[in-house]
Amino acid sequence: MPLIIFGYMITMRRMFARLGYSPLGPALLGIAYFAFAVLSLIEARGSHGIAAIWPPSGILLATLLIVPRRAVWRFAIAAIVASLAANLLDGAGFGVAAGFTAANGIEAMVATLILRRRAGRRVSFIDPSGLSTFFIATLIAASVGAGVAACISPQPSREFTLAWLSTVWLGMLLVTPLLFAIFEVAASAKQAVSVRESLNLIGIVVLTFVATGVTFYQSQFPMLFVPMMVIVIAVLRGGMLGGVISIIVVVVLGSLALWLGSGPIFLIRASHESRILFFQFYLLSLIISALPMATLLAARDRLRINLSERVRLLDQAEAAAHIGHWRINPSNQAISWSPEVFRIHGLPDGQPPALDQAIDLYHPGDRRRVSEAVTRALTDGQPFAFEARLVRSDGSVRHVETQGERVYSSRDDAIGLFGLIRDVTEQIEARQILRDARDTADRSAEAAMLLASTDALTGLANRRRIVEYLDARLKGVAAGGAKLSIVLFDIDHFKLVNDHYGHDIGDEVLKRVASAAAEGLRNTDLIGRYGGEEFVIILPDTDASLALQIAERVRSNVQASQDAAQPMVTVSLGIASTVGEDTCNGILKRADVALYDAKSAGRNQSRLA
Repeated sequence: MPLIIFGYMITMRRMFARLGYSPLGPALLGIAYFAFAVLSLIEARGSHGIAAIWPPSGILLATLLIVPRRAVWRFAIAAIVASLAANLLDGAGFGVAAGFTAANGIEAMVATLILRRRAGRRVSFIDPSGLSTFFIATLIAASVGAGVAACISPQPSREFTLAWLSTVWLGMLLVTPLLFAIFEVAASAKQAVSVRESLNLIGIVVLTFVATGVTFYQSQFPMLFVPMMVIVIAVLRGGMLGGVISIIVVVVLGSLALWLGSGPIFLIRASHESRILFFQFYLLSLIISALPMATLLAARDRLRINLSERVRLLDQAEAAAHIGHWRINPSNQAISWSPEVFRIHGLPDGQPPALDQAIDLYHPGDRRRVSEAVTRALTDGQPFAFEARLVRSDGSVRHVETQGERVYSSRDDAIGLFGLIRDVTEQIEARQILRDARDTADRSAEAAMLLASTDALTGLANRRRIVEYLDARLKGVAAGGAKLSIVLFDIDHFKLVNDHYGHDIGDEVLKRVASAAAEGLRNTDLIGRYGGEEFVIILPDTDASLALQIAERVRSNVQASQDAAQPMVTVSLGIASTVGEDTCNGILKRADVALYDAKSAGRNQSRLA
């Protein structure tokens, strides 16, 4: 049977590659389905109407999962015709044959829908989640089919339903993974299978054939454990494909032994139906034992390949960035270096030096600091980072940045120190060359910052600009100019805004309030942020009455400003006008008193000093 299935899948693969939706594919499926259905029905007649497994269910499910979705109906029709013909040939009436055919078709479609919905376009048997999904989906599908068949059967019974479920489920569990494994090998192979791989599979078949023959074709010794040992070997040697082929050999020879009435199973004193049920449970045990192990081995190999690829990419990335990684074993202080660490030290790849020797590679002026940092990390687990100089064997000096910390296992046990080392020689040299220019630029920047007059957040005048402007205007008032008024206001309950919404939202509220307040001013007015959530408006040539109107306009604008992503806020305002020869501090203090009067009166209002 494995050779027939292998030929079928190779033909299917070539058909997909060359002919696309050629009718050759459905025809091949129909022939394979019919042949295995007839063989299984013949076995069932020799086994009191019960077959050990139903391979056609696995063939159909594998085909429906592999073929493109738009071609599924063609293969389904071919399987329906083949199933109907096989049941009619077995002597079933047309109604019963059509019902059993419908049950088989429903099984395959239910499993296909579940698996394709769960796994998308690709069903995988090489990861634990995919395998468990396959187990559950096929069990559900077999149960649905058994229920449909029981409703159609002329002599429905619990035994019939259980036998249908077990034979169909085993057929899917055994044949579908085998077909997938063969198809993947055939579809992904860029060249012929090597002689070694072929001999390996042949050896698995021969070993399983011998072990199964010794087990099932003698009744003196119950050696049912022997095939399990061989299957484990097959999984280890041949992976998923080897394991499934080995199980298939056990199924074929074991079923033939049941049909002939020989083997240790007949030591069981029970009905023939019970013996078949035991044999099915035995096969299920083989599957449950072998397939998960094959899946885990495949996952291990995949992780090994991924890890190897990641290590290769890491080495390339380290070489490009001039960064290497190192590790120190805390028990024996053995060091391991990545290839880039050797290049940074100017040493050939090989065995890293001992810890003391590695520290001696640093500049004499840096060794003590390096030694103390590493010692603290080894004894107390303190992370470290330093910049130091390495002296290569040719006398050249390289500047490096090194950092390290203790690493832990999943059980929180310290497993060593891990760190990075980076060659920063070029940066250090460039830093030295640019140091004077940077110092000059820093001084220029400090001077520019002193001269800056704009608040960075709101874009309004800052405190220094406000004080300078107010002093200048007050001098004009003292010289006989018109009156001047100021409005001092802040945002009500702004601390709650920061505490509840965060400082980022608080900053956005400050900007919104600043914008809304500015819209209510004249071109001659100056508004600035005095500090925090406090703002000052300077109103030249404005008496207290007009200043109160402007303040109310500002208050209304702020209250009316809305933003769905920000809280609505209000402001309280204090207004003060010049009195004689006023000072900056004096008028600001009077406005501040008026502001607190507004807050005491309930906030969101204006008060004159």
